[in-house]
Amino acid sequence: MQGRFGLLQAAGGDRIQIENTAKQLRKLGVVVDISCESAPDVSKYDLVHVFQLDWTAETHFMAKNAKKYQKPLVLSPIHHKLEEVKKFDDEYVFDLRRISKFLFKEQHQRDTFKNVYRSLTKPQKMGPTIYSIFHGLRNMHIETLALADEVLVQTKLEAEDLKRTYGVDIKWEKIPNGVSERFLYTKDYKNPLPFKDYVFCVGRIEPRKNQLNTIAAVDRLRRDSNQDIKLVLVGRKNPIIHPEYSWRFNSLIGQHPWITYIQEVPYDEMPAYFSHAKVCVSASWFETTGLTLLEALFCGTNAVASSPRAREILGDLASYCRPWDVESIKQAIGEQFFANRPKLDEEMRLEYTWENAAKRTYQVYKKLLEK
Repeated sequence: MQGRFGLLQAAGGDRIQIENTAKQLRKLGVVVDISCESAPDVSKYDLVHVFQLDWTAETHFMAKNAKKYQKPLVLSPIHHKLEEVKKFDDEYVFDLRRISKFLFKEQHQRDTFKNVYRSLTKPQKMGPTIYSIFHGLRNMHIETLALADEVLVQTKLEAEDLKRTYGVDIKWEKIPNGVSERFLYTKDYKNPLPFKDYVFCVGRIEPRKNQLNTIAAVDRLRRDSNQDIKLVLVGRKNPIIHPEYSWRFNSLIGQHPWITYIQEVPYDEMPAYFSHAKVCVSASWFETTGLTLLEALFCGTNAVASSPRAREILGDLASYCRPWDVESIKQAIGEQFFANRPKLDEEMRLEYTWENAAKRTYQVYKKLLEK
């Protein structure tokens, strides 16, 4: 399994997906190694599985490397809808993104510009980024998709978006993400906080995750409902990449005593935070499906989502909002805050697990190796 540069040094949805899929595949007897190198010697492996397509230039070289060694290639693109990303860059930018917004109108060119300044803190990205400047990041994505023997998507919408955006006829299979064993059945977790029934928001502190609008929405809900609603935010800040956004976030945290900010919570302890929250909100400008909301629902916590792809998985179990509209976020949070807690049927509990995702992934591997 191969992922983007820096994958194993920072938390993220792709890291959770890779590590949990690998863990469950090993239980099935599959030998799995995880690498972030762009061109390792893969001669001893039967198959290569590459994760991440959007924004990254290095995964293109990982895919080409697999074919250099004549190995079957599985791709999990974790693809976001291009129109949603562009809307975000057009309407809600901070720091250096303000420059890319005016310099470039085409989204892949904007992503290339961002990779240039990301390379300043991650020098290993520089080579693939320079290549993408001349070859074109969009062309690299098209070639990567064409090289893949099977594309694993999380939703049907993801597959449709890939075909429409890149014009490639891909062989795809829908394998949704799951939740870890620790989330499967709610236990009597001790409350880690001195209050309960709070609004919970998990994710890196960055514009895409939309914490500033979430704070504004909860502030408005508190005033409109005359309720002492608490907001708990968990996620790391990156003041180097997002200095302006981090400054604004810090300013709001200092103004509102009803906000609790926690930089990091060990993954094993997350179910306790979920289970004592009343609502988990993900008002991101774009997402794949929103893994945290699935984890929240399994812990008996209500959910607010912004992504149409989340609706394909969560259906009527969540309320939905427009990330650019504070009133829309407020209404969705209020709807779930004053609603009963969700009850998941056994079918859903069996469907959305990493064990099930790994079993289906294993069937794809076996199909390719039997050709």
